[in-house]
Amino acid sequence: MPHRTTPPPPVTRRLSRSESLRLLRNVSYGRIVFISRALPAIRLIPHVMDDGALLTGLPGDTDLAALLTKPAPVVYEADLLDPATRLGWSVTLTGRAGPLTDPDELGRAMTRLKPWPGRPIDLVARIQPELVTGFHTFSP
Repeated sequence: MPHRTTPPPPVTRRLSRSESLRLLRNVSYGRIVFISRALPAIRLIPHVMDDGALLTGLPGDTDLAALLTKPAPVVYEADLLDPATRLGWSVTLTGRAGPLTDPDELGRAMTRLKPWPGRPIDLVARIQPELVTGFHTFSP
């Protein structure tokens, strides 16, 4: 009978700030966490990276759009995980989000953001990352 070996367990390593921000370029959607009516709220929204900042697209009818009329603290999380192996990466950033108002920047952002089906983008917010953490789990 052949000798069966157990595969090595997955390895998880922390990601640097620069690695984390680079990985955010590989996905188009993430979750934004904000305070709405004194409670945490989470929304799935599109994003693109732009010169070290994260640009997010929001429908105008959300509590989040109303909150972001001025810079507000938010948490943003995105990941790329294989559902079968549970391997992949996750990045979380904390920062202040505020509306993007420059017409040229807004136009460029609107062409790059991919709206969620049935959810138009009415507002683009820029999140300036302050705290960035991430991890990558992989098979050695």
